[in-house]
Amino acid sequence: MTRIEKGSEVKEELQQMKGEVIKEISSTKKRHPFRNCTILIFIVIVGLLFAAVWAVASTGLVEVPVFSKFAFDKPEPERLVNPGVPIEKVLEEQVLSKLKTGSVNETISLTLTEESLTASLRSILESSADGLIDAGLSQVSISSDRGFTFFLPLSNSESGTALTLSVKANIKDGAVELIPEELKIGSLSVPDSFTALFLQSFVKDQLADANKILGSYVQIEEVEYKEGSVVVRGKVVAEVENKK
Repeated sequence: MTRIEKGSEVKEELQQMKGEVIKEISSTKKRHPFRNCTILIFIVIVGLLFAAVWAVASTGLVEVPVFSKFAFDKPEPERLVNPGVPIEKVLEEQVLSKLKTGSVNETISLTLTEESLTASLRSILESSADGLIDAGLSQVSISSDRGFTFFLPLSNSESGTALTLSVKANIKDGAVELIPEELKIGSLSVPDSFTALFLQSFVKDQLADANKILGSYVQIEEVEYKEGSVVVRGKVVAEVENKK
């Protein structure tokens, strides 16, 4: 009987100690209600700062010790493209030559190469006053899956960073409409909403002259991407009189 009584006493003491521990933990939580919140807020702030520094480093615009080594990869074009005959001259030659031998409502095809687009792009950048983009190294490449890719290196960049813009062409009201799809600054991908917001009007303005030339003679119906070129098909809507 004595052993049973001692066991009961030990059991009661253990239960009492357990209750006291639970009360102490509860009391501690009540005494420090903001400690966990403060720690959580600190972790969130550190995480946001880390993400911000990583994003800045990945652009290559500035050198961030340690971060730049891991976050930034020097951008390179898909392939090197040498400038050819500017697109304005190509359009004029192809459109006018075919219109002179064609008739209204006849379907014609126009082929635009990445060499021609690169020549026109460099000409536009060279005439720009800001000099932000290195015109001599800029280029346009064309692929069947990605459409147009503009490679725009920044001038005087120690890291060699560049803007890389992917664009697809849609047909709207018989004219070509370019839609920015992906923009990268160095290794940083810019959200699509910002890409469309800041670049849509710029791309539209740059395409205005080409659409004006084409729209005077051809109603665009289809755009077909190939490796290194794009084929534009449409119907003749005006005739050009042969000069005597």
